Amino acid sequence: MKTWFKRIVIGLVVLVLVAVVGLAIFLLTFDPNAYKYKLEEIVQERYHRTLAIDGDIELSLFPRIGLAVQGVSLSEVNSSETFASIESMRLAVAVWPLLSSNLVVDHVTINGFKVRAVRDKKGHLNFEDLVGGGIMSTAKPRGPADAAVGAMAGAAQVLATGGASAPATMQIDIAGLDLQSGELQIQDEISGMAVAVTNLTANTGRVTYKQPFDVTLSARVEGGNPRMDANLTGQGLLMLDPLARRFAAQKLDMRMDGNVLGAEAKSLSARGNLAFNGQTSSVDVSGLEILFQGNVPDQATPMKNVEASVTIPKLAMDPHKLELQLDKLAVRAKGALPGGPFELAADAPGLNISPSEATGQALTGRVRLQGLDASFGLNGISGNASELDIKEVKFDSTLTKGERVIKAAFSSPATFNLWQRAISLLTLRGEFNITDPGLPKGSLQIPVIGSMNANLQKDQAGAKINAVLEGGKFDLTADVKQLSAVPDITFALAVDTLDLDKLAPPVTAPAPKAPEGDGKQDDPEKKPDTAAPAEAPAATDGSIDLSALVGPTANGNIKIGQLVVRGLKASDLTAKLKLEKGKLDVSTLAASLYDGKVGGALSVDAANGNQIATKMTLAGISIGPLLTDLMKKSVLTGTGSLALDLKTAGSNSYALTTGLNGVMQLRLRDGAVTGINVAQTLRDIKASFTGVEQDAAVEADRARSTDFTSLEADLVFVKGVATAKRLDMASPLLRVSQGDPAAIDFVQNILNFVAKVRVVNTSTGQDGKDLEELKGITIPVLISGPFDKPVYTVQWRGVATEALKKGLEKRLKEALEDENVAPKIDKALKGILGK
Repeated sequence: MKTWFKRIVIGLVVLVLVAVVGLAIFLLTFDPNAYKYKLEEIVQERYHRTLAIDGDIELSLFPRIGLAVQGVSLSEVNSSETFASIESMRLAVAVWPLLSSNLVVDHVTINGFKVRAVRDKKGHLNFEDLVGGGIMSTAKPRGPADAAVGAMAGAAQVLATGGASAPATMQIDIAGLDLQSGELQIQDEISGMAVAVTNLTANTGRVTYKQPFDVTLSARVEGGNPRMDANLTGQGLLMLDPLARRFAAQKLDMRMDGNVLGAEAKSLSARGNLAFNGQTSSVDVSGLEILFQGNVPDQATPMKNVEASVTIPKLAMDPHKLELQLDKLAVRAKGALPGGPFELAADAPGLNISPSEATGQALTGRVRLQGLDASFGLNGISGNASELDIKEVKFDSTLTKGERVIKAAFSSPATFNLWQRAISLLTLRGEFNITDPGLPKGSLQIPVIGSMNANLQKDQAGAKINAVLEGGKFDLTADVKQLSAVPDITFALAVDTLDLDKLAPPVTAPAPKAPEGDGKQDDPEKKPDTAAPAEAPAATDGSIDLSALVGPTANGNIKIGQLVVRGLKASDLTAKLKLEKGKLDVSTLAASLYDGKVGGALSVDAANGNQIATKMTLAGISIGPLLTDLMKKSVLTGTGSLALDLKTAGSNSYALTTGLNGVMQLRLRDGAVTGINVAQTLRDIKASFTGVEQDAAVEADRARSTDFTSLEADLVFVKGVATAKRLDMASPLLRVSQGDPAAIDFVQNILNFVAKVRVVNTSTGQDGKDLEELKGITIPVLISGPFDKPVYTVQWRGVATEALKKGLEKRLKEALEDENVAPKIDKALKGILGK
């Protein structure tokens, strides 16, 4: 017995010595770098990527399998561009746990880790092949080395993804991970997002599947669309179960400061517990609180000193089971807008939805900002997950702007399908109530009924609205497609009476500043066109924002029985509207207005500098009432036609005026030019016959007018200044044509127009006998000064002498009837008159 025992002991000692010697010989002779190129070759064959290991591989086998490597990079598929790289990495693996399918790793240190993750325009990720969804080769290993490398690659895939190819009993245990100088580039070619996570530092405690482990990290996040430039810090307890696709974060505390999604965050934090099940897409949230402090410098509505919070004590959602549980959700926000402070609040005390039933307390919310006080609520929740019924969806608001108060109250039962993301407001009922001292009866009520629906899964929506507007109908139907992308809208609008001046009165513009000077009347000899040009108003004056036209696509028809807009009145208006790529085309426009008809087209291109163009013809129009409603005064009366072909562009009213180009033709009959009676003015100044040599100026008097039987004018617009290329005004007494200059400046709102007046018939019309001496003489009349107060100057110089000569000649010839004296006087008169 003792002999056998000694033999066994000696045998074991010899075996240990042989193993030690063999291990020593293996360590002295084994070179892991001999397999480096083989590893690169197999990665190329399996993944069609280039693996480059610039440094040496250091390997130790006892007491643990240790690995150290430097300068490792992996390329994109079939490309020389780098997908991922590591400056250096060190790790050690325990040998004995491997025999029982356990991977126990000592502390892992990684320096200079970089990854570039991209989603292309087709939705494919550039690392799909590494996680089992790519182009991995199915070729069999050709030898032990090939098999070993394949196993290592498979193990790497398991470590990275927990793929299904990993053994079900495999356990990973990492004592800790230390990541330094990491960088993650994220690019989405579909949305245009590009984010860089740099200076990434992360440390973990013991990492084991299905067990929470500590994580702390810090990084810099930069990118665009939306803009990001912020610091990130965080910590928490993470739990990973890749095989079951379960992930959780407990005691999560994430913080950011800087530019976050376009907001200037002094502080953005998120605390709470999150859990996600990838197999069922279920989410479980508890004790979550998100806080924001900072500014939102949006160009349209910048917000300052914003304080916002979202608290979710409990949220559990399982789409597969059609279950949702929500408790005590609360949203709060306050801050300052350019027009004053704002507040927002929303609460969902409780909501439970399952395939069998749905219950919940009322959901409420309120918004206060810039004269608006609005509240909403959802009451009477019932039904089930497939069809959630809401007894009443209610909305009330009050909007105050000066003396105008607009109240709106609407309610409707509704049905929801949360999983299809569909909502229907079945019987919408409500009313607008407008109170304004400027309204005819001090108030206006607009009852409304209709229905609305939206299906986000199908990416479409629709609405049908019927209202009673000033005793007439208001019917609108609309269908919208591509809600999540570029909306495509089809609509039809039919209205009996639409008075936009009542519904949206024009904003009163500030009074213009008085011109500099001593207030004295300008010298009538001084032509306005020689004066220094008026200073252009600021670019922000009368700004026009048409950005809402850029993006959506729309096609529709409108029919309006009676229309009032900015004082203009029209009836039986019909038009076809088309909006595409920021350009609005109004075609087949037709209407009746001011005893005539209008027809033509209008286009507005908001995507290319607010270009506006119109070709329009007005026939049989009574011009006096039209100008009265348009300009609040009438300088012209008569009936006839007006043809327009105009173009302009600009972002404000001044730019639109200075960019006005085109032509206008006016044809009128049986009317009058108000402000001056040319015949009376000539009679008042006929003292010129007796030696007055100075030009005579007369201010406009709206009680006076010059009648005409016909008026024809052709105007050419260049940069906001109209020049009369043709003017022909006829009356029984007078003929009027254009002189030089003949300009109407809409930029500076001044006139510099010479009208050439000729007396043609003194026997009829406007007491023509008093002007017999001026018959056949052309008299220039300069119309100058601002539009609202023009001055009429009879340019008598050069005309008085001719008129005086003609008058004296006539009187002397009548007095000298004596045949003997007449020849001598006639000869002397001719000498005096230069004939």
